[in-house]
Amino acid sequence: MTPQYHTIDDPLPRETLRERLDASSLLKGEELEQSLKWLDTQESEVGRSFVVQALATEGWLTPFQAMAVYDGRLKDLHIGNYDVLDRLGCGGMGTVFKARHRRMKRTVAIKVLSWSLSENKSFVQRFQREVETVARLSHPNIVTAHDADVCEARQYLVMEYVEGTDLDRLVRKCGTLSPTLAATMILQAARGLDYSHSQGVIHRDIKPANLLIDGSGILRVQNSIPFSFPVRFELPIWRRWCGGNRASRGGRGCVW
Repeated sequence: MTPQYHTIDDPLPRETLRERLDASSLLKGEELEQSLKWLDTQESEVGRSFVVQALATEGWLTPFQAMAVYDGRLKDLHIGNYDVLDRLGCGGMGTVFKARHRRMKRTVAIKVLSWSLSENKSFVQRFQREVETVARLSHPNIVTAHDADVCEARQYLVMEYVEGTDLDRLVRKCGTLSPTLAATMILQAARGLDYSHSQGVIHRDIKPANLLIDGSGILRVQNSIPFSFPVRFELPIWRRWCGGNRASRGGRGCVW
């Protein structure tokens, strides 16, 4: 039975949406066929919220992808060989996306320089040096760099995607960490930094926000390229680590 959703706001001709969905290249084979068949059963005009809810609920697209398709922002859906899944954050330096490699199906974080910085030759040279530096590092406690390239004149770096949080957010959420947990975090960070130093690489920006922690409790040092991005934690994991502790926030750590 075809699921029913509530249509609200911003009507778009069904045929226009059909063309955009097909042109997005996000869906192939049976999934594309099913989504187009579903669309053919809808009214002649459909609303933005309705489409986003429907396509995301059926698992055909992420909410970010569905909104981009509806709005006709098809160029926002691909970066090189990667399909963009979500926008994780943005700032003066650029934007960080969650994406998936089309063939390898590996989920990654992609850091894309802003247009203005991509036109700044000195900054691009600095960015390239940083890319070459992080590419030399391979350690369990350092975020891995997978790839780097240029797309539509914008430099980008493909990094390991850490599904978790950073130490700054962890302390904000939980308060002061237990001595055991704090020692575990410090030890893992020290191992990553020790390896980095053995390769002749100095981080220059060590702080809690650059120490990422996944759902298994593994800490990874994020590279010193001037980007940061939010990572998410489910509540059960927070409870496991925080133990209900809401004490006042501890120190922020040092900055190198």
